[in-house]
Amino acid sequence: MIEKAGQASKAIRTLKLKVSYRLTGRNPETGETKEWRESDGFILLKKPGDIRVRVQVFQVTAIDMVSNGTEFSIDVPRKNTFIRGLNHQVILPRKDVPVNVRPQHIFEALALEAIEDADPSLITLEEDQREGRKFYILSCNRWASDGSLALKRKIWFDRVDLNIVRLQAYAPEGRLESEIHYSDFRSVDGQVYPALVRFERPQEAYRMAIRAQKIEINPNLAAAAFVLKKSPVRQVVDLTRDPLPEAAN
Repeated sequence: MIEKAGQASKAIRTLKLKVSYRLTGRNPETGETKEWRESDGFILLKKPGDIRVRVQVFQVTAIDMVSNGTEFSIDVPRKNTFIRGLNHQVILPRKDVPVNVRPQHIFEALALEAIEDADPSLITLEEDQREGRKFYILSCNRWASDGSLALKRKIWFDRVDLNIVRLQAYAPEGRLESEIHYSDFRSVDGQVYPALVRFERPQEAYRMAIRAQKIEINPNLAAAAFVLKKSPVRQVVDLTRDPLPEAAN
């Protein structure tokens, strides 16, 4: 299973997807759960950490996001807002940041992290059966700061075809960070890739489904494709300087 997961990670270096999105989450302005209108767009991905995500409504850009693995930028034309932040900083809900989604969350859902360098003694394999389906479950652990063993992630394989169908990622303190489900696998240029990726981010209080209508695996992607330029009229929200909402100050 370790080798199978490693192959899945190495097989895809870049991705170009034409997609539709369905997003459900907490509305930062009202605090209520909201389901946004299904929208179209595209995703460009280049390992080790670059991603570009564009969301369009009636062929007009609603959100444009990039991340280089360390920091992210989000352009929201309707709000005339350009947001900057660090991928792993804590960001509390605030009205001037109209989305909880971060581009690196989508990167983590679409690009499986390699595990071939992991300590084999920290990896366990088990079997499970749910709703008539059988799975192999690969659990990857790590040593916590207090010296205890902590779960890092679980990778679920369908026992019929050994496709990765589910991934659960955990924070160092043990809380669930991401729950990802993969389905509707397609054969593209000799590689198998899920046309439907559904994931939930409990800490950010949202879930998203990404349906790929067109999949290109390992196309050539220029570095310029991952550069998001700020319009001179945009109001900048720099979360690296002001990570907390006004209400929390």
